[in-house]
Amino acid sequence: MAKEFLSSNKKIYDAVHGFIPLDELEKELVDSFPFQRLHYIHQLGIAYLVYPGATHSRFEHSLGVMFLATLMFDKICKSVRPDVFHFVPRKGSAEYHYWRRVLRMAALCHDLGHLPFSHVAEKDLLGVGGHEGWTLKIIESSYLQPIWEKLLTHSSYGQALTEKNVVEDIKKVAIGEEKWHALTGQSFTAWEKVVSELITGDFFGADRIDYLLRDARSTGVVYGLFDYHQLIETLRILPNAEEGDSLQLGIDENGLESCEALMLARHFMHRRIYQYSSVKAYNFHLRRYMKAHFDKKALESVDLFLSVSDIDLIAALMKAARDPQLPGHRDARCIIFREHRFRALTIPPAITEKDLAEFRKREKIPPSEIGWEFHTACPSLDRLSFPVSRRHVVIQKAHECSELLLKLPAKRSNWLYISPTYDVTFLHFLEEWAHR
Repeated sequence: MAKEFLSSNKKIYDAVHGFIPLDELEKELVDSFPFQRLHYIHQLGIAYLVYPGATHSRFEHSLGVMFLATLMFDKICKSVRPDVFHFVPRKGSAEYHYWRRVLRMAALCHDLGHLPFSHVAEKDLLGVGGHEGWTLKIIESSYLQPIWEKLLTHSSYGQALTEKNVVEDIKKVAIGEEKWHALTGQSFTAWEKVVSELITGDFFGADRIDYLLRDARSTGVVYGLFDYHQLIETLRILPNAEEGDSLQLGIDENGLESCEALMLARHFMHRRIYQYSSVKAYNFHLRRYMKAHFDKKALESVDLFLSVSDIDLIAALMKAARDPQLPGHRDARCIIFREHRFRALTIPPAITEKDLAEFRKREKIPPSEIGWEFHTACPSLDRLSFPVSRRHVVIQKAHECSELLLKLPAKRSNWLYISPTYDVTFLHFLEEWAHR
């Protein structure tokens, strides 16, 4: 049996999870400049203009993700089915402590690459790589190199550490299999996939669980609260019969209701916060402002990237709102002075981008007065499911066990953003369309 080489000698009190312990090396990572910058990156972007309490940051969220991911890791390594026993490190072993270390460090690092205001302008400014691409660059940067050197040179892990590439494993677990494959072309082992899903997984990822709980608490919208303790207690590593020796995260059947509650929480939080019309309208103006104002030089190096946070953008917004000569002046005024803010309207599924382009041309609406946002096709039913371990060791897909999951709408809305000068015109267009 191996013993963790760094004892927990630091703790931070968190509004959601209470005391979160940190050891010496984790404290050093938290004290680093890239992590401290997360104090100044709002978790919900500019949603605080609609929900005043939504001022929480990526800093506290990242601590919460580490806390939850650790609880989940300890649980899945304790409650192990006989048919996956040989895949899972024995609790207390060097291998167990190694992956627990990787998981906690990856959880702290997983959001380091965010732009100011988080996701608002990520697609427009960062492209396919997204914030995960910058997370990899920051992990590899000189800011964090001293921490990795300490980890690599410490001998307490013995062979379990020296035979592995711990920095590579941290990067993998931090961004997840899908992004890692897209950025590097490399795949995960069955065990790496399980560990990474503890952070990035679509259902059981600590990232999703923490942001739902934290966003609900901060905004006062209680739809995001659910029994995550029961979910973690029933979490299991299950064999994937469809993919040979592959493993998958699932739950014992006693946790099915907590998973249903999580899915309901996500559904209602999207409707009331993430996809709420006022929030979407402000995000639209901020996204346009950032596209016009954001200095592309900040994307040329890690130093320049880390030098920009929400504070800089807010100061620039204040200045641009008062100076018509500055880029993004109009959108800045819409945000700072709430003047002539565009209206965000959901688009009926039957209306296409071609229809909107024809409407804009027919009504002679300038491109600056209108915009739209279409989402890609919904995930398949299999992608939206997860395995459930029933009695007598039978494994079923969640949608085979729960009628509720089948009834939850999965499709995200398409949105139109239009100047108040033309919003009545568009409403008339919708009426015409409905009567066709």
